[in-house]
Amino acid sequence: MSKPYDPSKDAVKQAIEKKLNVKIIPEMVDVQQYKTNLNLKMSSGDYPDVVRIDFADDFQKYAQQGAFVDLTNLINEKDTPNILKEVPKDVFEQAKVNGKIYGIPYQGGPGAGYRWNLVMRKDYLDALGAQVPQTLDDYYRLLKKVKAEKPDVIPLGGYTAQIGQQKYANNSFDNVFGAFGVTPGYFTEKDGKFSNYDIDPNMREALQFLQKMYAEGLVDKEFATIKEEQLRAKLFSGKLFSWMGWWSTPNDYDTQVETSELKKSGKLAADGSLPNQVDQPFKYLTLTGSLVGPDGKAVAPKGAPFAQMNAISAKTKDPKKVLAIIEQSLSLENQMLTVWGIEGEDYKIDNGKMKVITDLIDPKTMQDKNGNFRGIQSYLFAPGLKGWPRYLESMPLRNALALDIAINNKFQITDASNYLESPTKIAKLVELNTMRDSVFTQIIMGGDIKKFDEFAEKWKAQGGAQILKELEESFKKKTGK
Repeated sequence: MSKPYDPSKDAVKQAIEKKLNVKIIPEMVDVQQYKTNLNLKMSSGDYPDVVRIDFADDFQKYAQQGAFVDLTNLINEKDTPNILKEVPKDVFEQAKVNGKIYGIPYQGGPGAGYRWNLVMRKDYLDALGAQVPQTLDDYYRLLKKVKAEKPDVIPLGGYTAQIGQQKYANNSFDNVFGAFGVTPGYFTEKDGKFSNYDIDPNMREALQFLQKMYAEGLVDKEFATIKEEQLRAKLFSGKLFSWMGWWSTPNDYDTQVETSELKKSGKLAADGSLPNQVDQPFKYLTLTGSLVGPDGKAVAPKGAPFAQMNAISAKTKDPKKVLAIIEQSLSLENQMLTVWGIEGEDYKIDNGKMKVITDLIDPKTMQDKNGNFRGIQSYLFAPGLKGWPRYLESMPLRNALALDIAINNKFQITDASNYLESPTKIAKLVELNTMRDSVFTQIIMGGDIKKFDEFAEKWKAQGGAQILKELEESFKKKTGK
């Protein structure tokens, strides 16, 4: 906690205690000091009954030292159905330490999903008499039409990532790569054998297709050198038809495009600005999810499903009771209380739609008019992988529309190397990614496709094959298979 707060005066905390028949004794720690203080407690053996702890290093270390209750036989469809609704079995597999479950994965927020959309100028689409494309072939034909009928407009824009980042060109070509069933940088696993999409034969095909698009003038010639702000300038001035956009950007971009169009027609208000339109439908942009290939499939790369774990101390007197409280807290009714607070006070339901009450607390004192604090979202006992009920409803319209399309993309995949150990990956991945970025860019811009075959061999020889071997060993150890 970094803001004024007194747990004894927290109206939501008291409501949760009453509803779950539990006494919460929170220890107040400054946000910046949380991890340090937690580690001090853990290393001295002073474990809290329930602890939220980073998976990457701390959880795995303390789990192996016997700090947490083994939940492997306690989590099942009969006793913990709510937990299993929140955390799929395959995610529990990733969260295991030495083949056992010592905690419940937690993601602060509405899950770690895909967050990108294909964004297009709706007015240009309408002028061409075209529909929003669903397949890569439809999209390709549409871009050809844009090129033919609007020669001064770039059909598909892109911008650069920092050299050696996990993703290629800031997700600029996810829509194309994904339709070929690949995504740069991600490791894959099948029957315990690992590979990487960067060296997949389908990646070769995707690069050839992008090379063709580039040669035909469908991809911005500057995609490999410009930053996002330069892409924005092209969009706002009407020079760009489509691009891959982070979910939260279209609201502002739509308003910027409208400002530009009004300026062109001389209808912009004297002060040169437009009001915030986040609660209105998009006027100039339209958003859609993954484009599919000929097989009707695609991939969309999402982040790791969790970063933290909720674990029960091995010193807890009655771990089954603590687990039962966590299970109870995850019923829909109790999630509404722990995430959003008290109905009628912290939020209201109008015509079946939830609206968060934003003027309940004074931002200076952080208290309501009765002097109560309202610690909603501070007493989440358990994961928010699928939780945060009615989350999209709590957002303004444009943000909700954009996030809805992104997180409900049915083609999402995770990187199979998440939560596995590979010292060579840590040492060599930036170097391998930098080589990939260079070679892929050269191929897209017209380089010989044989460069891909050479790259795949170099990737394996310069550390890739060793990474795959280490991931396979770690996977075997982790899953006990």
